[in-house]
Amino acid sequence: MKITADGILGSAQNINNKKKSDEKELKQDGVNSKNDSINIKKVINSRIETIEKEVKEIQTSLTKNQIISKGIDRLLSASNPSTLDTIMNETLFNNSKVLKDFVGTMSTPDALGLKKTEIDSLISNNLSALTKIQIEMDNIAAAGVTGNNRIENLMTGINDTLKKTNIGIENISNLDAEKVMRLIK
Repeated sequence: MKITADGILGSAQNINNKKKSDEKELKQDGVNSKNDSINIKKVINSRIETIEKEVKEIQTSLTKNQIISKGIDRLLSASNPSTLDTIMNETLFNNSKVLKDFVGTMSTPDALGLKKTEIDSLISNNLSALTKIQIEMDNIAAAGVTGNNRIENLMTGINDTLKKTNIGIENISNLDAEKVMRLIK
């Protein structure tokens, strides 16, 4: 076997060129990884902003529905029919007569019972929506991709809202981000 200096230098040059191209690919992959990481953070931050808006809307709806529910309870327990109009006019949310709008002119016990079932269903839907958001926020927190302070503040608000409700609270789980991380590792 004949080994020449030109052959050795050519092989060395090929190895050097391959090494340089591999290094360039690694640098580009690093840049792409950083871009991907930045894009993921932007998407998650955008989702957190959307979730914050959704939580505010759900909390507003939940509060309104709870006021209506308590108003219906007052109507059902009213012993004097003349107090029905007073209760309907006094039950307000944002200066709007929400009970009167929801119940309408039907004030019989059967009609009120149906409206009570309807409002309880709406409250249950609000709580389900909050629970779904809570789980999504737990997952985002467990991933540790973005600002934990915003997530913690949002989670505290959701948890406080859920604790204030007496309906269906036993069905709501409070996930701990650290426990979730240990489980998925």
